[in-house]
Amino acid sequence: MDHVNRMAVVVFLREPMIDWLNSIDPDNPVWIGSLSERGNVYLIPEFDDIDEAEDHVEEIFDEIFVNELSEWHTDQSLWPVDRTYEMFLEWFDVIYDVAVFDSVGETDDDSHN
Repeated sequence: MDHVNRMAVVVFLREPMIDWLNSIDPDNPVWIGSLSERGNVYLIPEFDDIDEAEDHVEEIFDEIFVNELSEWHTDQSLWPVDRTYEMFLEWFDVIYDVAVFDSVGETDDDSHN
């Protein structure tokens, strides 16, 4: 298995995100318990410490926020407009994983490219 020179950020929905989802689509309610183990993974550059990784996520939080919103609802007119980093941290739990490994590695097809 090869070590990938990246860190992973795993983003889990929190109650405010669930509340927003249920407010825009009350006929199809979502429960936080059904999503407690579901998180999206974002690869970021490898940093020497978590503080640097957090600073990086603060710089790109809106891209992550938009991705998470679009995964649940594509009508951008219903999305929160004034998204801040503080709001991002209220709506999502963010877990930092410091080591990422590629279990696939190079395939025969990759070596011919």
